[in-house]
Amino acid sequence: MIEVTGLPDNPLKFIIIMVVAGFAAVAAAKVYGLLFMRWKTPFRVGEVMNVNRADVTEWADGKGYVSAGGELWRAVSKDDLKPGDAVKILSVNGLLLQVKKDAP
Repeated sequence: MIEVTGLPDNPLKFIIIMVVAGFAAVAAAKVYGLLFMRWKTPFRVGEVMNVNRADVTEWADGKGYVSAGGELWRAVSKDDLKPGDAVKILSVNGLLLQVKKDAP
């Protein structure tokens, strides 16, 4: 039998060491995430979005989707809109935009 130095003779001890090492690795990754990933750029929602115009991508019955800031948003409007129309963002309610047709 080949003998490797540094490894325990009992296979059960080896398995326990590997499980504990796995938990330690996951715990270290969690601590890293908590400490260093919290300063990443926040999601752009509401006033932070800093976009006041959008383009309609899908529309039917007063609601649909618009492209604003490179992202698709659910939107509602009282205006009659169709895909390709430019709209102005009036307000943001969570992830829903209130829009109106923008004059060319």
